[in-house]
Order: sequence, then C-alpha cells, then structure tokens
Amino acid sequence: MTANPLLLCLVLLAQLSAQNAFGSDAYTPSVIPTFKEMTPMSAEVALLSDAFNDDLYTESQNFSENAYWHKLTFPKTTTQENTQNLYLTLSYFIIEHLDFYLFHDEQLISHWKRGALQDWGEDNSHYKGIWIPITLSDQHSTSLLIRKQGNHPLLTPIKLMDGTTAAEQTTHKLIFWTFIISTLTILLIYNIFLFALLKQPGFIYYLGLNLIIFVSLSAITGFNRWIFSQTLSQWITTNLFVVFGLGAWILFRFSMHFLKDIQIPAPDSLIKRYGDGLFVAFLLATQVFSVKTFALLFAFIEVFLFFMCIAWGLKAYNKGFTPVRFYLFSWFFLLTGSILNTFIFWKILPITPVTESIFPIACILQLLGFAFAFADKAKQMERDRRTQALTDLTTQLPNRAYYFDMLPSQIQKQGLSDQKLALVMIDLTNHQTLSQAFGPAKADGAMCDIILKLHQQTQTMEGLLSFSLANKKTTTLIRMTTKKIIFISTQPDALKTQIQQIQNTLDHPTRVNKVHFRHQYKIGSALYPSQGADLDKLYQHALIAKDSVTYSSGHWLPFTDNLKNNHAHQLRLITLLTEDIERDILYFDIQPQVDLLTNNITGGEVLIRWNNVHMGQVSPSEFIPLAEQTGLIYKLTDKLLESVFLWASQHPKALSTQRLSINISALDLLQENFANRILELLYKQQLAASKFTIEITETSVFQNNAVVHNNVKQLHQAGFKLSIDDFGVGYSSMQNLVALETDELKIDRFFIMNLLDDAQSQILSRNMIDLSKALNITSVAEGIESEGILQLLKSWHCQVGQGYHLYRPMSPTDYLMLLDKTVPPLSAPTNRA
Repeated sequence: MTANPLLLCLVLLAQLSAQNAFGSDAYTPSVIPTFKEMTPMSAEVALLSDAFNDDLYTESQNFSENAYWHKLTFPKTTTQENTQNLYLTLSYFIIEHLDFYLFHDEQLISHWKRGALQDWGEDNSHYKGIWIPITLSDQHSTSLLIRKQGNHPLLTPIKLMDGTTAAEQTTHKLIFWTFIISTLTILLIYNIFLFALLKQPGFIYYLGLNLIIFVSLSAITGFNRWIFSQTLSQWITTNLFVVFGLGAWILFRFSMHFLKDIQIPAPDSLIKRYGDGLFVAFLLATQVFSVKTFALLFAFIEVFLFFMCIAWGLKAYNKGFTPVRFYLFSWFFLLTGSILNTFIFWKILPITPVTESIFPIACILQLLGFAFAFADKAKQMERDRRTQALTDLTTQLPNRAYYFDMLPSQIQKQGLSDQKLALVMIDLTNHQTLSQAFGPAKADGAMCDIILKLHQQTQTMEGLLSFSLANKKTTTLIRMTTKKIIFISTQPDALKTQIQQIQNTLDHPTRVNKVHFRHQYKIGSALYPSQGADLDKLYQHALIAKDSVTYSSGHWLPFTDNLKNNHAHQLRLITLLTEDIERDILYFDIQPQVDLLTNNITGGEVLIRWNNVHMGQVSPSEFIPLAEQTGLIYKLTDKLLESVFLWASQHPKALSTQRLSINISALDLLQENFANRILELLYKQQLAASKFTIEITETSVFQNNAVVHNNVKQLHQAGFKLSIDDFGVGYSSMQNLVALETDELKIDRFFIMNLLDDAQSQILSRNMIDLSKALNITSVAEGIESEGILQLLKSWHCQVGQGYHLYRPMSPTDYLMLLDKTVPPLSAPTNRA
C-alpha cells in the first residue's frame, strides 16, 4: 500500500510528459514520401529522383538490408521575415546510420549525422537528443532528405514544431530524463545499501541486473550519448541484444539464487539443469543469426521469463515466503515494461511520449519494489531468526528453548493449567555408539530418521498435546537434544498404550551403512501437576525416571519418589567416584582361573574395587555403568591398567606361568588412541603383552568400525589375547566374535549358575563350548558355584573355569601366596571356596 502514492505520481508524470512533449504546435506527418536505394548515391542525386512515393513508407519502417530515403518538402515562406526556423525531432535512437540533408532548391545547405554508429562531431559534446533545425527560405523551396540504414527496425516517426515549442520540449525532456536517471540512481544506491546491510544472497546478480537495465535503458531511449562516450555508445548499439541476453540471464540467476532456500525451482528440475545453457545458446545466436532472428528469440525469452518468474513467485508465496510479494511486484513491472518496449520495436505499439516512458517508469517501479522487498525480507529474517531459535534445524521440530520459553504460555492459553498431563521423555542412547561406529554425520542422520518417523506416528495418535510454531505448523514432539525428544500426553490414563505404540516403532530394525540394528533407548515419564507443578520440575523428574532405566527394568520407568532418592544417590556416587579416581583410591582384586583338565591355576581375572570413606564398599555393578554413562570409564580404565602393569612388573612371579585378564569397557575400543595408550603403559613397565588377556564387556556394535579394527589389530600384533566377557547376554555377540578376532569366549554366569535346573541353559552353554572348539578359541565358564556344575562342565570339555566354588576374588598379595603353594589347587575345593 505504501507504493501507491509514488506509483500515482509516476503515472501522472508519464501523462504530463505525453501532454507536454509535443504541444499543439507540433506536426506529425503520418506518411512521408519514400524510395529504396538500390545502389549507393549522393544526396544531390537522391533529391532529383522521381522514385519517391507514399507506398514505400510502411516498408521502410521494418527490418531491411537496404537504405531508404525520405523527403520532406516545404514551400517558400510567405512571412515578412527573411527566414523561419522549424525543428524536426526523432524519438527512435537505434538506427545505425541516419543522415539529414537540408536543401534550398538544389543547393545543399547543411548535413547532420545522427546514426547510432556515426560520429556526430561537435554536436555530440552537448547532446540533447535528435533535434534538426530546418531553415525555411522565402526565395527558394526547402527540402529535407532523410537517409537511414541499419540492422534494426528503421522506425522514423518524426515531429515538426516551431522554435518556441522546440525550446520548451527540449527543457521538458531534459527535466524528465534528469528525474529518471536521478531516481534510478538514488533507488539503486539505497537498494545496494540495504543489500549490503542485510547480507542478502545474490548481491552480484542484483548489481549486474540493474547495471544492464541502466545500459539498456540508455540505448533505447537515447541518453547513452548523454552519459557514455561515443565509443561506448556505439559498442552498446552494436551488441544491444548481447546486453539484453545478459540481462535476461542475470535476472534468471538472481531469481534462482533468491529462491533457492525454499528450493524453487526444484534441484532436479529441467530449468535448474539446463536454464543456463538456454541463455548461452541465445548469446551464441547473436553472433550467428540476423538481428531480426535473435530479436524474435529474445521476445520469446522475455515472455518465458515473465511467466516463469510469476509462477515461481506465486509458488514461493504459497510456501509461506511472504517477502516474494514485492519481488512479484518488481518482476511484473520490469518484465511488463520490457515486453511493451519490445512491442514498440515490432511496431505493435506506436512510439509516443507515453510509450517512451513505459520502460523507464517500469525500471523505477522495479527498484522501488526491491526496496520494499528488502525491508520485508529483513522482517522475514527476523521472524526466521525467532523461529530458528525455537526450532531444531534438522527436523524442524520445536527445541529446548521452545519448551522452556513458549510452552508454559501455550498451556495457559489452552486452559490446560489445571488438567492432568504426562510428560514422556525418550532418550536414544546409542547415538554415541553409532557416531563412533559410522561417523557423526551418519549417526545424526539415523537419529533424525527415527525422530521424524516417531513424529509421523505421533501425529496420528490421539491424546497428545500439539505444539504451535511461528510458521503455523503444528507438531507433537519436541527435540530437546540431539538424542532426546519429549511429548506430552493429555490422557495420562492411556499412557501405557501410547508408550507401547512408540516402542513398537523404536524396536523395528533400521539400517545404517547396510547394517541392520535396533535403536537402544530409555523412556521416562512424570505426571503434571502431581509430580511437577511447572515444566522445569516436570522435565527434571522425567529425566530422573529415564536415567533410572536399567537392563532388568525394561525400557520405560515412570517417576516415583524412590527414583528421585536413587538419582540423588547416583549423583553423589559420580561425584565421589570422580574424586577417588583422581586420588588413586580404587584398587583391584584377582580371582584365579583354573584349567578344568589339569586343575592348575592358569591365571587370574583382575577385578576393580572401590571402598569409599563415606559410602563404604561400592559394587562394580553399581559404579561401572555410571562411569560409562558419564565418560569416567576412560580414566578408570587407564588407572586400572597402570596399577596392574606396575604391580605385575614388581611381582614377575605372577606372570611366570600364568596370565592376567583385565576387564575394559567396549567404549574403550572405540577410542582411536586406545591401543597406543595400553602399549605405552605396558612398555613402560617392560612387560610382555602375551601374558595378558583383554576382556571386553559386550555393550556396543563393532561391525565395520575402522577404529575398533585398528585397535584390535594393534593389540593382537603386540601379543595380547582378546576375550568377550558375558557372552550370550548382549545383542551382537556373533558380530563381535568376528569384529574382535577373539581368542577367548567367557560364558556368562547367568547360564552357568542355572545349569543343573534349566535345560535351556544347558543347551546354550554346551553349544557355546562347542562353538569355541569349532573356532579354536578358549572357552571360559564363570560363576561356578557347585561341584555338580563343575563336573558337568568338565564332561563337556570346557577348558577354563572360575567361580566361588573354585576360588573367591582375593587381594594381589593372597594371589601370590596362592601361587607359592605346592598343594594341587583342587585337593580340597570346599575349604578354599
């Protein structure tokens, strides 16, 4: 609406120009006697030719390879003055060769060159347009010959007027073009300033487009000689359609660049792939074909651009890109002005002061439209910034800021403050594992895929709260972190069913790098307002519930006061564990391992221990998972290895005929420098790697992971043996047998302890022992707690065993004393248990 007053002023200016350009004293001959020049001739010969006739005038206005002569004849003046001056003006400026010859009878009085490719001489220095003074004689008849020749249309609509009117119109025209050029310049500078300030894309295209518009406007309206040198003006005329073609191509590129953020046109569209080639072909055509041919081609390009830009603009607007409305305004007026100007070129429109003003005014409106467009884009950018601040960029879901800043007011507006709600938090816990296994990009992609799949599912579920975004979209999920999402149920009574639907989707196998896997996840929930009177407290309690999920509890836990107490206990454990690791408070015991065929001690498993001054003895099953969750596991492993290697170097007897097995986390193997760190610690104490077995707790996917492969290769080459601990419990055991190139397989105590009572445990354990034989690796049974279990394992030819029935874990000192004994270790097993 703001553009309307200026638009009205510009229209009135065009009308005023039409009224004043050539006043009532102007005379416009509709037909001029004409003849076609077949062979070159002088003006004197042409003057005497009797071939002039009115029938050729229409033909002389078209494209032609011939030269045409026009003749205007004036009778002797009858005024009392000896002479009387008339002025002839021409409004078409692209005729390459244009000569005017003034005769009194047969005597040549004056000759003017006004062609676009001609040297105008001294008249060029004070150019005011094409104004030819005709001095009438009272003694002789006066004739004016006009010769024209060129590749462009030879349009010659002329006007005649007296001296007073000519002076007035010269001034009017000068004022008009001063206004046009000044307005164009001011608007262009303003837009360039906005462009630079807002850091809009496509700046070079916009600048180039308006430079081309300015050059084109100067050529077709004649003021090129006003602002450019004669040489440059002639070059522009010679290559006018090259300039037009470049302008069309730049407009095409600018349009695509501006709309690329909303993918208009589509990346795989034909115009996106071949559009540049179309303009290159046109530019090549200007060097091959005639002006008439590529003028016709350019007319088609103009129409094509008009409909293409309008279509793209409307499509962008329908996508919610509101700044494009002013771009539509600019494109419409610019291309409409260009097309109407082409109509003049093809004689569809006459050359009049109004039609002359169309293209200049269209250019001003174009610049004006862009000025409003940039201001609108600034507002859009501000809105986008606010939206982006509240939106996850990869999934377009609300983010953490939305939850804490916007959701409270939304709940209040919807009148849900007193309604019972349930906050459900889903944590996709395998993001770090996927990142280490496949790289962060593929891990993030896998997270986004499953989150969007869950969002698509929750959109169709009943009883979930919808979240409104600034772009008027509604969602049902909020992405709090890379791997953590939440939704709010408005039907807490149906929460179990809703979560079961979510779990069905999460449990469905997915693929990353052609590897099938199932997402690992934890779900926690908390009720509003009974378990959290505000969203902050509700989130905290759902987080506690989620973090309390264990392998044995399933994937979902609702919040309870007991969980809160346990969570506080875990936080304290983490704090104390961090402090005690730094102070080297943790120590290790050793549980002997026995060769079940010879009953000899083959070595021992190193077991980490923690006795805190405040908490007392803390079980590894309690603090090891916490260390893995918080990243303390890496420092914990380093401290353990350092302590064991130091002790072993000080007591070589412990490794004389035995081996030591050291437990590490699977997360350790996913560190690039893990093997190097172990080897540095080992070589520092001058120990042999062949005396140690590395046991890996099975918690991760190792297949096709280069980091794991390199660590395993280095450890094997150094002489370490590798063992899979708790085999059969994890979900990827068979994959890890291959990935780890394992030397030893430890059957989990879960199966061993139930051997006498559970037929399935017997089948599985025996098959694992047979699998070890087939793979030529050592089978180890842990958790042997009775003589019956021991004898059963011996009958199956299990190679190594450990458990309370054989030996309990003991201090390193007791382990050395045990090795000193000469009595066979199993002569009285119950006494040593």
